[in-house]
Parts: sequence; C-alpha cells; structure tokens
Amino acid sequence: MTAAVPQPPEAAERVEADVVVVGGGPTGLAAAHFLAGLGVRTVVLEQRPAPSGHPRATVINSRTMELLRYLGVDAEVRRAGVPLENTARITWCTELSGTELAALDVIDSAEALMRRAAISPVLPVICSQNRVEALLVDRLPENARVIRGVRAEELTRTPSGVRVTTGGERPIVVEAHYAVLAEGLHGPLRETVGLRRTAATPLGRLLDIHFSADLSPWTAGRESALYWVLNATVRGVLITVDPARGEWLLEIPALTPDEEHTYFEEDVDHHKLIEAAIGEPVGGLRIHSVRNWVMGSTGLDSWRSADGRVLAAGDAAHTFPPTGGFGMNTGIQDAHNLGWKLAAVLRGGAPDTLLDSYERERRPVAEFNARHSESNALQKRALLQSDADHAEFARNIEQHRPHFDFEGQALGFTYAPGPGEPVVQDVVTYQPTARAGHRAPHAWLDRAGDRISTTDLNRNGFALLTGAEGAVWQQVAQETPTVVGLPLTAAVITADGPPLRDVTGAFAESYALRGPEAVLVRPDGHVLARLPGIAPRQELRQAVDRIVNSGQVPARAEEPS
Repeated sequence: MTAAVPQPPEAAERVEADVVVVGGGPTGLAAAHFLAGLGVRTVVLEQRPAPSGHPRATVINSRTMELLRYLGVDAEVRRAGVPLENTARITWCTELSGTELAALDVIDSAEALMRRAAISPVLPVICSQNRVEALLVDRLPENARVIRGVRAEELTRTPSGVRVTTGGERPIVVEAHYAVLAEGLHGPLRETVGLRRTAATPLGRLLDIHFSADLSPWTAGRESALYWVLNATVRGVLITVDPARGEWLLEIPALTPDEEHTYFEEDVDHHKLIEAAIGEPVGGLRIHSVRNWVMGSTGLDSWRSADGRVLAAGDAAHTFPPTGGFGMNTGIQDAHNLGWKLAAVLRGGAPDTLLDSYERERRPVAEFNARHSESNALQKRALLQSDADHAEFARNIEQHRPHFDFEGQALGFTYAPGPGEPVVQDVVTYQPTARAGHRAPHAWLDRAGDRISTTDLNRNGFALLTGAEGAVWQQVAQETPTVVGLPLTAAVITADGPPLRDVTGAFAESYALRGPEAVLVRPDGHVLARLPGIAPRQELRQAVDRIVNSGQVPARAEEPS
C-alpha cells in the first residue's frame, strides 16, 4: 500500500465497515456470513451484477455442508441441488448410450450410507456454485451488505485500517479496519499490496459446455455424479448439475496439441461434441454457456500484507485443478477459520498477531489439497489416454477411489500435525478423533427432546465439552464467560443426561474423556486443547495463551515500493 493516503473523490458514496470483502463469490459471501454472525459489520464489493450462470464448482463436501448448516442454509442447498447419496457412483463408458467400461460406487450399500451419516450431521451435496452464491446472498445477516456491479480499483492504507475505492461514474469508498481479498484468481488488488502470485506448471486447458437436455433414457438406473466418456471424438466427463431439470456440464481436456484446435477454435461445433459424448442425437438440446480455462495450481508467497491489514482467501490465495472438487470447499473453510479470528481482534479480545495463525493453519491444508488434486488430474489424463482393453480397464479402476471418495480429506485434516506427519492421514477413510488441531467429532445428542449435534455447541464461540465428572467446567465457564472476546460455554454430556444425553454412545467413543477432562473447541469447530481438569482455570488460560501467542508466520510479503 502507498504511504500517503490519497483523498477519495468528492462525489463518492462513503461506507463504513469493520471488514471490507472484495469479491462476492462463495468465499467472500461465506466470509460475510461468518463475520456478521459474530457481530462484525461487513461490506462485500462484487464486480458482477449477478451470480454467474455457469456452474463452475458443483460438489459441496461434508465439512462445507456443516458450515452451511451453521449458517442455516444447508436444507435450501440440498433442495437446490442433488443429494450425493442419490448419485454416489462414478461411471466410465464409451458414450453415455454406449458400452459401460467400469463403475466405482462411492456409497455402495445401505450400511455404507449409515456409516457416512454417522460421522457428520449432514451429507455431501451436488449443488452448483452459482446456486450457492444466490442462496448466501438471499440469507445475509442484517450487518452484512453486498454491493454489486462495482469494481474495486484502489486499496490504500489509512490511520485506522484500509480504504477501498471502486471505479465508475459514481465511485464508492469503503473505510474499514481490515480487508479480505476474495477476488479470485485474476483479481487486481493483491499485487498492489505486495501479495505476489506463485504458479506451478499448468496441467492443461479445458473446455466446459453448460447445457440442458433430457439424458434420463441413458442415466436412469445408473445415476452417477460423473460419467467419463472415452471415444474417438470426445474423451472427457459429463458432470451432473441438476438431472431433474436436465442440466449438465461437459468438460473436455485438451490431451494433445491437435486438440487445442479441435476444442478451442471459434468454429468448434459444441452441439456435435455433446452428441459425441452421449452417442446419439438428443432432442431439445440447449447450450447455455461455454468456457475454456487453464488447469493448474497457483498460490501466494504470503496470505497477509506487510502491514497486516489485508488478508487473502479462496481462489485469491490458492487455486488447484478441479479433480476432487476442493476449490470452493477450501475457500469457504478459509473464511470460517479467518472469521472468528478477525472478530476476536476487532472486539479487542485478542492481539492482531492472532491473525497470523490463519495462514499458518490454512496454507498446509490448501497445499495438500493442491497436491492431491494435481495427482488426480495426472491420473485422469493417463486414464483418458489409456488403450487398455475393457477387462483391464475395469480391473484397475479401484486405484482411482481417492479421487472420488475422500471423506478422510474432507473431515480429517488437522491444524496441528505431529513432526513429519501430513495434514491428512488418510484421504478415503475418516477416523473421528478429538485430538488438538482436528475437527471436533460429530455425535448426536438429545437436549430436552431435541436432537442436536456436538458440532452445534460452538457456533458463536468456544465450547468446553466434558463428561459426568467434569461439572467443574460449568463453573469455570460462568467465571470466564468469554475467551478472546467470544462467548465460552460448557456442556456436560452423559449417557443418561440431562441436559445433554449421548444418544448413540458416539460422543463417549470418539472423545474418550477420562474423569474431569474436557475438550476445548474453537469457534471454527476444531479442537484447541484437551484439558485434564486437574487445575481447570490455569489449563484454560494456558490453552488460550497458546493460540493467541502462537507466533507469526514466516516473513510476510513486503509492501511494494
């Protein structure tokens, strides 16, 4: 940021906020929700006048659905999309109407569905990014505002924080204490505050065709999230968007230099590509939009500006290939991690250095997701180019399960891996654990006849979860009603209740509490510490001190001269 503070245009509309978010995609809107829910006045600036009609991301994994549940929009997202359990299959075929080469069931039985349902209060959903955006805008809290159709062009430092100025005949000037850049891959403001991009070698170029057609004659009875097609004309994937409305996405990678001409020149017949993927002419086929883009991973050398007032999130901080569907999910989870920390600092309950833990915790998760997505992309490229016979093709398909079956990656990442440990132990299998750094496990509880989840207990602050011998923690929470400026509650959970009854025994099993021990859960649902209960007040103070004084990330990006 520049040292001098230029004066805003006289004709500008002036808006004040605690946080200004640049970018109204899923990450920026989620940030506004999480911040506003904690009492932080938030303004979102978005260049587009309305959400894009192109689906882009489509899979919302279990962890992100939990966060949408926090916001009270999960049921609407499910209604707007397709429950993944109804399409929990991946199909490979010569054409949609042709020979089936192989299939992989992500949820292959009622028992498998029950196991999946036991580890989270919600299940994954297929719901396109544009629909998620629309729902998040419609349900914004009162102290969050979205201003559409404006382009943020200037970001400057002020004595109290930041100033963002938009372009146009009537500019808008937003004064705030902090800025969150959720401006996507191509946003212009990061470089102006010294956040420099890094990029891995691109993995190829893709063509997306968003279309509507009735494909039920070939999909009924073998409903799948993805239909990979391999024939002489098209080697790509038909992506389920909304089969009930006949909405689909055909995504085709350029596998050879010749295909750059085949797929990306102006005279390409997109209708013929769709029909080649289906294998038969389709009546009523309608193309909505076409997009081509480069697949690869990008990042930033730092996620926070040198003066600390600007932080990047979502695609503005990291992008990776779509193979695995972790782009939108990672961004929304970034916003969740950052939101409570900004609220704590703005309330005066925590020093500004708490914000350094945002990048320290989220960067390793994003980098793991990038590496795994890159590996998936390379595997799929090899598979699409395979000349194996049908029997061999089918035999080898199980090795691709981690691309499509990833509950361990979605729910099992940790912010506190041990020395030499990865942030994700097992991509496919999630093993609930209440160790520090991990997502606090879900267990159903009964509260006066209402069914709630352990994941509901920390929505607006910190929660101490304990068992029958941990009643002392209720007194501690009464004496210390806030932690870093956010509410602290204590919940005693037992097999018999009241007030909270462990309905299935899952709480006792996954939390494994002994005597007066308690688990301290952060506002983002991750375990801060396990507290023995021997000297509870001292243990709580030390746990909070560890997160508040957790140290800065390695040298931040310097401001441009």
